[in-house]
Amino acid sequence: MNSMKNIFKIMIAVFVSTAVISCDKDDDSLGVDLEGMATPTNLGATFQITQDNTGLVTITPTGEGATLYSVDFGDGSGSSDEMSVGENVTHVYEEGEYDVVITGTNLAGETAEGTQPLTVSFRAPENLEVSVNKDPQDNYSISVSAAADYATMFNVYFGDVAEEEPTPLMPGETVNHTYETIGTYDVRVVALSGGTATTEITQEVVISDPLFLPIDFESEKLDYSFVNFGGGEGDGVPVIANPDPSGVNTTEMVAAYTKPAGSETWAGTSIALDEPIDFSTTRYVSVDVWSPIAGADVLFKVENLENPDIAVEVAATTTVSEEWETLIFDLSAIDPAVDYGKAVLFFNFNIPGTGETYYFDNIKTTQLEFTELPLTFESENLTYTWSGFGGAEGGVVANPDPSGINPSAHVTEFKKAGGAETWAGISLDLDQPLDFSNGTTVKMKVWSPEAGVPVLLKLENSASVPEGGGNPTVFVEVIQNTSTSGEWEELSFDLSSFEAFDPSVDYDRIILFYDFGNSGEGTTSYYDDIKIGDTNYISLFSDLAEDIVVDSWRTDWSVSDYEEVTFDGRLTKRYYNLSYVGIETIANPVDASEMTYFHTDIYTDNATSFKVKLVDLGPNGVYGGGDDTEHEVTIENPAQNEWVSVEIPLSRFENLAERAHIGQLIYSAVPSGAANVYVTNVYFHN
Repeated sequence: MNSMKNIFKIMIAVFVSTAVISCDKDDDSLGVDLEGMATPTNLGATFQITQDNTGLVTITPTGEGATLYSVDFGDGSGSSDEMSVGENVTHVYEEGEYDVVITGTNLAGETAEGTQPLTVSFRAPENLEVSVNKDPQDNYSISVSAAADYATMFNVYFGDVAEEEPTPLMPGETVNHTYETIGTYDVRVVALSGGTATTEITQEVVISDPLFLPIDFESEKLDYSFVNFGGGEGDGVPVIANPDPSGVNTTEMVAAYTKPAGSETWAGTSIALDEPIDFSTTRYVSVDVWSPIAGADVLFKVENLENPDIAVEVAATTTVSEEWETLIFDLSAIDPAVDYGKAVLFFNFNIPGTGETYYFDNIKTTQLEFTELPLTFESENLTYTWSGFGGAEGGVVANPDPSGINPSAHVTEFKKAGGAETWAGISLDLDQPLDFSNGTTVKMKVWSPEAGVPVLLKLENSASVPEGGGNPTVFVEVIQNTSTSGEWEELSFDLSSFEAFDPSVDYDRIILFYDFGNSGEGTTSYYDDIKIGDTNYISLFSDLAEDIVVDSWRTDWSVSDYEEVTFDGRLTKRYYNLSYVGIETIANPVDASEMTYFHTDIYTDNATSFKVKLVDLGPNGVYGGGDDTEHEVTIENPAQNEWVSVEIPLSRFENLAERAHIGQLIYSAVPSGAANVYVTNVYFHN
């Protein structure tokens, strides 16, 4: 019934409106009593709220007796324009409750108001997805992104600060965070809907800084958690300021291990690593040690984390007290296929503790020598791996013609097969790039079966391989022709003659081409002593330079017999019934401060260990007085019944405070008192 009345009133309103428009000069002629018209009643509105959390509401006014409506939105933003019956208006609200006021106006201009409550409630975000990614370059940094239906933004809590203020995150964006320390953190992401309706996800992130060799104790974030055993269990190893930053270790932080009084003879400390030790390229480990006493055995052991019975251990002995020295542990017995993830140290092994403290630092894998220029091919510790290509192959062999300018024991052989490519060659990667401080001319001894053959020397920067692969694009090439056949000669390659040569570039690969530009004919050539600039020698007993004056080749305090003999075609010093022998240059000390290597060739039929000791006479160059320093290097299990070239970097004589006044060279061997050793080619060189 009411709906019929409303329809009738609307029709009357339309009729009256039309009459007013068509006859506005005489309203009374319509016969409508405007003064007696009822004011609008039942005023209200219908609401249509969108479900996308935008707060958009469509408002359609309703009522009786009104021909026009206006809407006060109830949020303080004001009112809408007037609208006719059946029209609507849209408005954006924040989440909340509002009183929407509808004003209706009839034909007579009379108004009335009605109030319609409106509740705007946002929908909670749905399908929230959070992505937490670790920075591959920084173990302490993460990035967070998020997405969700109906979310207007996100708040991110990283979980490392009390009463944390959230970090805002907009859809489609990423926020980054760096933690100060390792640990497990709850990353909480709250998706906001624009109102009180939220959805959240908490994701656990583990911040860890993998501990692996080398260990230098300099990080404020790494977990250097050692575990003690055999006495003082659980005390661990504190990391402290270096108490004696001098000598071989001037670093800031070190570890301190105290061997408790009355502890077991095998007391020590261990640390589990997050990654196995990489023994694929080297089997040596070095540790800087500060010991309160000399002569203390330090045992270094590596274990498999799952099975401690799978282990390898080796001892080294401290040679000084109350100063730093680097101990080298030869783990040649290691099986590189096994994962060794625990490092164990025993100080003063086999002796009960007295409460003394040892300091240690810089635990790392190391090489006794590096493949670098000069290349003499005499090292027993290096593997000179030449790679052949184009029908060529190369490797280190015994010198087929130890004569003239090259009496050395080993050289590189280059075989260019018949039919090999014109560009066939051999290449060798270096551990250290070329150093041009001594000039930019590479010199190399060459033995060729023919004269007039082009030999191309190429140097490459191995890191300059273009994206997608191929040969390095940064290189230098120089060609020289052989001038003789069937004997050794030295060729010089002036790198500056190559236009693109840049001495600031790290050239770390050497490539040799024999008879470059011509197909292979099955020829073999040899190469040795590749160096930059001139090599300087200080010869005690060789043909490389004039020998200096040696005071004695067997001092009276030596325990050995001695004679100078020709053996195997070489003039040699023979030491037999050898325990140790002193060779002195005290009257004219050797200044080896500019030298980098000590060299000697030995031949033995029974020695299982051979040692070389150098003694420097101190700044005053006078034996005694408390300023002499010395260091001994051991060559274990030298090959027997063949010549062995002993090439020792002077850097291995770590306890020599100086090298400017070397006055003693001491050879010793095992079996003590029975060793038989022939010695020749005794010299220092750079």
